[in-house]
Amino acid sequence: MDKLASNLHDRHGLPRKAFILKKFSDQLGAMFNQQFSTSLSYHDIHRTRNDLKTVLSIKQKLKKLPVIIRQSDKSGILHIGYKSDYDRKVLQYQEKTNAYIELPSNPLMETFYKVVRLLNDLHGEKQVAVWQYDRMMPDKK
Repeated sequence: MDKLASNLHDRHGLPRKAFILKKFSDQLGAMFNQQFSTSLSYHDIHRTRNDLKTVLSIKQKLKKLPVIIRQSDKSGILHIGYKSDYDRKVLQYQEKTNAYIELPSNPLMETFYKVVRLLNDLHGEKQVAVWQYDRMMPDKK
């Protein structure tokens, strides 16, 4: 309740000790007490148990299959698809866009050696001070 009061104070200038906040807090507490102190009907208990059984059954079946569960972009519903379908779609997209090309070798070390060679040349020609040279030299680790 303190977070709500501070948020209302910061955004809308409502005093933290306002009577309306006290009234809202009391009503919310009464609603929670009423909701959790009353027992559930037989119908609600039965429906809850059946829902739990259904969820556990689906969970076990999904563990056995090579499937991926994702939330769709636009509607927000869950989509269950096979991993092979997703892999196929990824390959099609990569071929269509030519955006992802696997490099035959890692160019990082080649770039590292070029930088070191150029820094050594600059240092040898006295175009870079010693402290600048030490500071710009990349660490091989």
